[in-house]
Amino acid sequence: MNYQCPRGTGDFFGDEIRKLRKAESVFAQVLSLYGFEEIKTPVFEDTALFKRSIGEGSDIVKKQMYTFLDKSGRSLSLRPEGTAPVARAVISGNLLTGLPRRFYYSGAMFRYERPQKDRRREFFQVGAEIFGEKSITADVEAIEICAEVFEKLKIPFSLEINSIGCSDCRGEYERVFKKWLEERITRFCSDCQERLSTNPLRVLDCKKEPCRKKLESAPLFKEFLCSACRENFEAICGNLSKKKIGYKINPRLVRGLDYYNGCVFEFYSPSARDAIAAGGRYDGLVKFLGGPGVPAVGFAVGIDRVLNALEIKTERKGYIVIGAGMAVGALEDIAGKIRDKGKTCIVSTKKKMNSSLKFASERNLRYAVFVGESELNSSSITKKDLETGEQETVLLEKFFKEL
Repeated sequence: MNYQCPRGTGDFFGDEIRKLRKAESVFAQVLSLYGFEEIKTPVFEDTALFKRSIGEGSDIVKKQMYTFLDKSGRSLSLRPEGTAPVARAVISGNLLTGLPRRFYYSGAMFRYERPQKDRRREFFQVGAEIFGEKSITADVEAIEICAEVFEKLKIPFSLEINSIGCSDCRGEYERVFKKWLEERITRFCSDCQERLSTNPLRVLDCKKEPCRKKLESAPLFKEFLCSACRENFEAICGNLSKKKIGYKINPRLVRGLDYYNGCVFEFYSPSARDAIAAGGRYDGLVKFLGGPGVPAVGFAVGIDRVLNALEIKTERKGYIVIGAGMAVGALEDIAGKIRDKGKTCIVSTKKKMNSSLKFASERNLRYAVFVGESELNSSSITKKDLETGEQETVLLEKFFKEL
């Protein structure tokens, strides 16, 4: 049988796994500097959690979730995003004490959709959530963290932001937008026509170009913002300018999940067709899921999309121990002492020297350590730099000391 990865998934190895680890480690380093704690949630959750938080009328819930019944007949779903599971965890784990609290996560998410560049059925995210902080400081920090990480990773980016208001002013906008949409609904796609009766605002997030063109004449959120929401958004923009974080106000930007309110944002990179990071405020989600009324803001980063924009220089490091006519046990003794110094080391069991050197090159090892009869008799080794070609024979004691 010729088994392959399931459609929409992939294997990570070589440079891809190195890029994945680099991106995750840089995010972890920056988030720790901002006081975030790591949290791990299950890969699957009760289906009801996502229906309630994301919205039953959303494409994610209706078309994209991997949902199944377990052996007890309970409906479970592979997580399609990370915010709802973290919100569930902080409620069930009684973690909303001593607010504000900050958590970050990383891991696989799952959505059943047509695989294409930058969009897989199994994809990876790093995300962060701030609970209990109403101030715009949290909104600005969420954006600032993403910008700081992308700068450290040397990934060019652009930032788009918008405000979708609070429940009061958004309700007025929804009424006006629904009326506007009803007069034109037959010109929109079948999905948008269905959204009219379930959640009209979801039409604003339609990805189909004909629908997006028609929406250019739709009323804008900014025309309906209450004074408090307008002042809040202007303050966020002002703080971003002070921090020299470039942005563009996109009056048509909305997030595709029901729980967002207030400021929302998306980061883009020239190498990715979709946003590489996105987030915003979701003050009502925790209470909506049965917890206390806690303000919250967060973001998620599409690591798969980041990898396509990330370039790394693979550093050659580590040792290969090669012995002419020596027992493997003697070579392992030297290799073990090299590893004790915190260095990668592989013992070659190949009979030909060239085969051993080729093996070392394929695994990106930097040094070859040769041990023959003369080296053994003089308690020394011959070390060759496989990058520069330089070679020297040194006493074992000196070699280990220099390590």
